[in-house]
Amino acid sequence: MERMLEERLRERVCLDDTEAVQDLLTLGVEVNAREPVSGWTALHWACKQGYLDIVVLLLKNGADKNIRSEIGETPASVCSNQQILYLLDTSDDLERIMYDTSLRAAPSAYAPSDFLRAPANSSKARNNIYDKNRLTSSFQDELVLKIRIANTADSDFIEVELPRSELTYQALLCLCCKELDLNLHQIQKLRKLPNTRLRRDKDIQRLQNFQEIEVVIDATNMYKSIQNANGVANSLPTLPANGYQSICKKDQTILY
Repeated sequence: MERMLEERLRERVCLDDTEAVQDLLTLGVEVNAREPVSGWTALHWACKQGYLDIVVLLLKNGADKNIRSEIGETPASVCSNQQILYLLDTSDDLERIMYDTSLRAAPSAYAPSDFLRAPANSSKARNNIYDKNRLTSSFQDELVLKIRIANTADSDFIEVELPRSELTYQALLCLCCKELDLNLHQIQKLRKLPNTRLRRDKDIQRLQNFQEIEVVIDATNMYKSIQNANGVANSLPTLPANGYQSICKKDQTILY
């Protein structure tokens, strides 16, 4: 029942039905509920459609403007309405906008000139917009993950970027090998913390930005790799199958 109401909230937002949205929020429907597949919230849809009144209503009821979809989209990153973008950047003005009818009738009145109509020689305004677009583009093009080798003295994670065009298990394996200086045969499994094993491409495609991942290594293969790298393996004595060492003298063998 709860999921049905959350879906209805997103549906009413898409239809710009302010009254129905208000009724559902009054009933206590979770305003930040994410759509199971895309991860979009009601605020994502309101921003995408450019519904200023709905955006104001959702923000007033606790909508999180920083929440991200499954592929890292924020409400601002899917919005092209300049008044809404400004509103998301200046939420402190929300109460004033809600009750000032002159601003609601002409929303461009509260938009600053350096944001909506930056002059050609305003390099600062252009740089700010460029930086925001670059950050949004980065989250859309790459999945940022935190990786480390499990059960080692160094518990720090390192951040790596996996292109969203290559969200496969094999691609993640190769990235871990490159960043952690491992070989493929040394990796026993990948674990999404706290306790989920990654096994296939779909598991990788469900990961979100800054997910922590541990690389569990095979200690036996790791030791053999170190031996081979140092040229030690060939110098170590070999035990026969029965576990005894032997000394050979001429035509006789002495076991001990």
